[in-house]
Amino acid sequence: MRNIEIKTKLNDSITLINKLEKITKSKWTVIEQHDTFFNTKTGRLKLRQFKDKTGEIIYYERPNIIGPKLCNYQQIKINAETFESLKNILTISNGIVGVVKKTRRLFIIDQTRIHIDDVHELGSFLELEVILNDDQDVSYGEKIAQEIMKQLDIEPENLISEAYVDLLNKAKSL
Repeated sequence: MRNIEIKTKLNDSITLINKLEKITKSKWTVIEQHDTFFNTKTGRLKLRQFKDKTGEIIYYERPNIIGPKLCNYQQIKINAETFESLKNILTISNGIVGVVKKTRRLFIIDQTRIHIDDVHELGSFLELEVILNDDQDVSYGEKIAQEIMKQLDIEPENLISEAYVDLLNKAKSL
């Protein structure tokens, strides 16, 4: 699976939420997420747990560049009964890189998932994920991302390249 992503730090998430409610004509969905990242030779591997104790394991490859970027990913749903066992196996075999706890407000516009994330110990962020169909190329997804950025008054110079886990690890090392 593929998507085009952008991420920016937010100073005023309330104003942005109000804009998104008008654009999408709907209320957001709130999702509590607890992501544990594991060591890998390539890409990133995270185990995500939801409030109901179910989860998903996600492997992805994405460059740390500013602006719209292609992300290739695979994910599998994990039931509550096997979640902790899988987490223990990955912890023993790979080691933990970091943990990200966040409250995500999810909005959807056509094939784009828009996240307003309140990340524990980091602050508020906006993340766009334009889900690409098999017949759509990267430039098509980048165009959609740029159009939504314009609608939301997101300036390209405010975009960030790092993943939340990298930002948290950097902050802890200071």
